[in-house]
Amino acid sequence: MADDRRDIGPALLGRRWEVGSSFPLHLPAEPDWARTPGHPDPPSAAPQYGELFGSGRQALRALVEFGRREYGWTTLHLPAYYCDDVVDEVADVLPVRRYPVGPTGGVAPVAAPTEAVVAVSYFGAPPVVPAASAATLVVDATHDPRAPWLASVRADYVFASLRKTLPLPDGGALWSDTGRPVPPAGPPTARHLGLVDRVLSAMYLKAAYLAGGPVDKQQYLARYAAGEDLFRDSGVSGISEFSRQMLRVLPTDRLRRRRIENAALLAAGLSGLSGLRARAHTLGVVLEFDSHRRREAVRHALIDRRVYPAVLWRLGPDPAGDERAPVELTMDERVGFSRRMLFLHTDYRCTGSDLAQVAELVREIHPATAANAVRTSGGGVPSGGGTVPTSGGRGEPC
Repeated sequence: MADDRRDIGPALLGRRWEVGSSFPLHLPAEPDWARTPGHPDPPSAAPQYGELFGSGRQALRALVEFGRREYGWTTLHLPAYYCDDVVDEVADVLPVRRYPVGPTGGVAPVAAPTEAVVAVSYFGAPPVVPAASAATLVVDATHDPRAPWLASVRADYVFASLRKTLPLPDGGALWSDTGRPVPPAGPPTARHLGLVDRVLSAMYLKAAYLAGGPVDKQQYLARYAAGEDLFRDSGVSGISEFSRQMLRVLPTDRLRRRRIENAALLAAGLSGLSGLRARAHTLGVVLEFDSHRRREAVRHALIDRRVYPAVLWRLGPDPAGDERAPVELTMDERVGFSRRMLFLHTDYRCTGSDLAQVAELVREIHPATAANAVRTSGGGVPSGGGTVPTSGGRGEPC
């Protein structure tokens, strides 16, 4: 596959190599509309994304408040495999019931007409939805807001956190595929704009750091972390004007295609490893290990080598040095999967050589963890001893 990334790459490609973690500030060299004859101005993003909120969580909260007020919703059904921060965002608005669905499948709930069911697209795959239900269907399309299958689902509402797939400091979208009214986002609040300033400064400093500038990495990491903390308690707000304008010029569909192409390349480079399954998704590559201990060893080793994977999401207790065998960790399938999975980013920042280097690193690290498992516990997970690297690296915010 050709590896020409000049059309969507950042203006300053890093002299300091790393893969993953939060987006740096990105200015597209040549957006989609610049290539289209007869379009002197960029098209509006409104037809694509509906109402634009400060985050995906804010969009969901606004919808749940709207549903309770306008439709008399009494209960919100959320899948068992889901980000706890999103659950916390709405649990004070409506009673929440969890149903047994996750990336490995499950059964959607039977819900009443006064209830709403949130179905999640895991890593960009079509969600598990009720076969027939009078309840309101809400789809979380954060992992692939431009997925072509969305139209066929005909969800009453769709929401997405746009900043998970696009280099934006904020942004959440809410729309209806069945023509239902959508609560207005309104203008951005002063509190929300304050957190956007923190994230934007972090994005700028990270771009300068990757370009070789004299930037202390801990400074921009602290700003990212502070911004994420504020997202958890910022209330409902409209999107910042910066992100609204960036949505007009970012080559969204080409960014999506590059992410998918990169995922296929990386998954192919990780095929054939014992005790590890690599699957390409539209969001990126999901690694599934045969044990929690081996996942953690690989995760920390990658962080030490400046590859920053994510766990989407941590469910249940996650004690350090857990010595239980893999079969015991999978008694609850969803918790077991969350303890054995690792997500690798394949977005527009990755070149073909980056992906090859990541695959080489995983292949280099993984046999060592497998050999250690054989030495320490006769083919199972390690039964103690040895150390796991503890260097930093941020997880993936919801």
